[in-house]
Parts: sequence; structure tokens; C-alpha cells
Amino acid sequence: MKYQNFNVSIYCPVGNINSITDFEAFDQKFQLIEKNIKVGKVYLETFRSGTTISKEQMKKVKAYFESKNIITSGGITTEDSNPSKEGGFHPFCYTSSKTIEKLKEIVTLTAELFDEFIIDDFYFTNCRCDQCIKEKGDRSWADFRISLIQEISEKVIIKTAKEVNPSIKIIIKYPNWYEHYQETGYNLEEQPKVFDYIYTGTETRNPTYAQQHLPKYLSYFLMRYLENVAPSRNLGGWFDPYECTYNLTSYIDQGYLTLFSKAKEAMLFSLGSLIYDKTFSNFPPIIGQVFEDLDQYISELGNPIGVPTYLPYHSYGEDYLHNYIGMCGIPLEPFPHYPESADTIFLAENAACDENIVNKMKQSLKNGADLIVTSGFIKKLGEAFHEFIHVSYTDQKANVNQYLYSTNGGITMKSCLEAAKKIIIPQIRFFTNDVWELAGAYGEDNNFPILLKSSYSKGRIYVLTIPDDMGDLYHYPAEILNTIRSILCKNMKVFIEGNCKIPIFAYDNDTFILRSFLPYGEAIRIKIKSENASLYNIMIGRTYDGYPDAEGTNFDLTISPGVNYILKIREN
Repeated sequence: MKYQNFNVSIYCPVGNINSITDFEAFDQKFQLIEKNIKVGKVYLETFRSGTTISKEQMKKVKAYFESKNIITSGGITTEDSNPSKEGGFHPFCYTSSKTIEKLKEIVTLTAELFDEFIIDDFYFTNCRCDQCIKEKGDRSWADFRISLIQEISEKVIIKTAKEVNPSIKIIIKYPNWYEHYQETGYNLEEQPKVFDYIYTGTETRNPTYAQQHLPKYLSYFLMRYLENVAPSRNLGGWFDPYECTYNLTSYIDQGYLTLFSKAKEAMLFSLGSLIYDKTFSNFPPIIGQVFEDLDQYISELGNPIGVPTYLPYHSYGEDYLHNYIGMCGIPLEPFPHYPESADTIFLAENAACDENIVNKMKQSLKNGADLIVTSGFIKKLGEAFHEFIHVSYTDQKANVNQYLYSTNGGITMKSCLEAAKKIIIPQIRFFTNDVWELAGAYGEDNNFPILLKSSYSKGRIYVLTIPDDMGDLYHYPAEILNTIRSILCKNMKVFIEGNCKIPIFAYDNDTFILRSFLPYGEAIRIKIKSENASLYNIMIGRTYDGYPDAEGTNFDLTISPGVNYILKIREN
């Protein structure tokens, strides 16, 4: 590794490396990368969009990079050419015998050239041709595609590669759209068991103006999820510069959050975009500085921790909600298996896809755990949720911008907090005195719950109302968000109070990071559950003194946009 604490690699599409005819001229271009980024590895693609590299050309390209002490690995993008010009992506049709033979040829070539290769995140299918319809039969598209791609993985890609090169290692890269994997054949449950390694797509765009709805927190959250899917075999996070020119910080956000998750490697896509496209010519210097900065302090951070949350395999619901929750200043640690030993568990609608979720919840509550479920979760679970408390999701809506909350467990409510924007929330029905309202929104001579609480066995269960537009979580007033955070972060040593879009990234050695995604400085309160604590800013060597309250020590800081606050809790 060229950096002390992580590796940096570059993905090189086949079109880029096919175009290299004058290696001296290419070397001049590559210097833009070399003088800014310590590249430890390149992934050299053999196939994409109907184009295959020749063995002779690849050997020349490999020799060039290896002469610079850069490790070379292979890459395959299973996207077909697009003669129809209809737009969209065109991955292979895997019911076609012609496609299977072509795939075997590509894998054979790649396994002959490399001892390792990665499959780019076009390894899915959206084909609905007559043959696919026939083979699907009565199955759902998700079931059919999961089965089909798993068979291709084992019997075509892995089998062919191992026959050619028994020592080959194969990496599968998963895209950033994790909520929808199963619909296109990605099988997060079984695929990682047959591939040697996995890789994570940590690309985020502007979630308002792009076709993907991906809050920035995803660059961290998805890395943590896939790390828990395949512990120690998640090799890194991959991001790109596209749709980030509106603000350079939006590009480096991806790099910071990918490595905040303690990724082993950050992969930059792509070679051609970074050295040939003038649109992105200022991206290599800035991301290079990000890597230099991170390498100085990332070893000071422990293992990431957060509120355990459960995303079962092949589940979906409340699309990408976890990332909106993360953007509200609540650190999450996602698991593909139910975190049965956890003291606090956050369950969004995805978790209700587990057929045994009720029994798992019962056991947690009998063990004294706190369970926080969303309005989407109770909607999906329906009457089965009444086992715990009689709270129901209704079809009625409320248009709100005034809020109230309780400081005595729901006996009385206080305040009239007004937000600038009206938002739409579902009306949740509950039974008075059996369930307690901790926060709510005003109607006309009425109010609607935002956070409900009750008990079951030795534990407590909470219901969190999610607005129809999940981004409207950001418009809950700070006092409402603080009430929500106090429940979710009950077992965290540190949590924050204030407005949204300042995520916290916590670690098990009393360190944490704050990074603001607001366009202006914002005052927040950091609450440490320890008496006489101080905070030390690792980056600038500054100590902050706090002031005590009944719960511990408080610190009031103004967080500037785009700045990392790398903080360590010290006991005085």
C-alpha cells in the first residue's frame, strides 16, 4: 500500500486502455494522477459494452503499470452493446446460449491474464425477452433472477475461471442501490459465499437532482452493511465524479465517508474520466489531499459502532430510509441478521420482510431491549404488530408544521414549535394510556403522534412516524429530533442535539467524527455520558472543555460545512 492505513486503486475501462498506443504520451497524462494520488493498484478491464481487449495490448498495459510498482488486477463489465440507442443500461441476457458462450470467452481471457479480477456492478439482469419470460414461469421476477444469476455465477464465471487459473480470486462488486438488489438478480445472501471477495459501490449523487435517491450517508452506511455481510472479505468502496461538478465537496464526501467506514481500499472510477475529461481535471488534486489527510488520523479511530439496525436479505421498504436517519445525526450499524444481543434495535419497514420478526422482537423485549420501529414497519406488519401494542397505520394524512413534545414520559405535552415548511405525515392511531405520546404534531384541535412509547415484558417499544417524503425528517424541529435521538442513542456514549444534516460517525475507542452537509455553520450540542469529560480535536490538536448536567458533560460547538471534526473523549 502506498498509504499507511488504506490502499487507493483506479478502475481502467477497456476503452481507455485500448486507446493507449503511445505509452510515453500516456505517461504524461498519467502524471496528473501520480503527482496527486499514491496509486497502489489498478483494475484493468478486459470487456465492456461489446468491446474486448486483445491479449497483446493488455500485456503492454500491465507491464506499464507494474514498472511503476502498481499492482494489476483484472476487471469485467457484463454490459452488452446498445444498438437500439434507447438509453438505460443493457446488461447481458443470461438465458441466451450465445451470451453464455461469450461470457466464458471473456472470463477465460481474463483468468489467463490475471490472478484476480473484479466483476463491475453491471452484473445484473433487467431482461424481459420472450426466453426470460418463458423460463421465469410462475415465479416472481426477483426469484427467477436471483436463481438465474446465482447459477451463472457458480457454473459459468467461477467454474470457467478456476479451470483456467486454479489460483484465481474473483471479486463481485455490489452497486449502491441495495434496496433493489433482488429485483435484478443480486443475491446478497448466497453470492458472497461463492465469490472470494466482495466490493461496495459507495457512489452518492445530489439526492434531489439525480435519478438515484441516495443521501450522502449511504457512502458510509452501505460499506458497514456489506462489511457485516462478508466480514473481512469486503475489499473496499468504489466511487466516481459524475454529477458532482455542482460542488467539489460532493465528490470528496464520497471519499471521506467511504474511509470513515474503515474500508481497506478506495477505488476511483475511472481512469479516462480523471485524466482525459477536462470536466474533472481538478478532481485528482482534491481527492489526493483527502487521502493524505485521512492517512494522518484514521489509525486513531477504533472500530465503527452505531445503533444496530436489521436489513434482512432480499428485503425492501421505505427506500434508503436508514440514510436519512443517519443524516439526522443518528449513527447506525446495519446487519443482515437480526442483532439478537443488542440493547437497542432500530427496525424500518425492511425488517418486516422477515417472517419470524415477531418472535425475534418478543425475545429481545423479554431480554429488556428497546425496539424502535417505523410507521412503515407497522404498516407492513399490520395486525401482527398488535401483539406488542395496539398502534395502527391509517390511510389518513396530516399536513403539519407545528410540534409538541413531552418531558415527563407522555403525561403532559408542551411547547408549540413551528417549522418553516409544512410536511405530510401519516396519522398513526393509538390507545390513550396504554401507549404514550412523547412527541407529536399539531392539527386543528388535534395532534398526531411522531414518537410513541409503551412497554412489553422487560423492554420498551417505540413507534417513529416517518413523513411521506422521507427527506422531510430534516424539517422536524431540533427539540423533536433531540427526543428521537435520546431514545435511539440511549446506549451510545455520545450523541448530538440540534438540527439535521450533521451525521456522527462513532467508534469503539471513544472517538467520533462530525461532518456537516449544511451550506452554513450550525451550532450543535454534543452530549457525553461521562462526568468531567473533555473533547480533543485530533486534527488540530485542540481541547474543548464542556459543562456538566445530570446526564454527563455537554459541549456547544459550531460546525462548519465540509470540515471534519475528529474528536476523542478524554476523562479528566
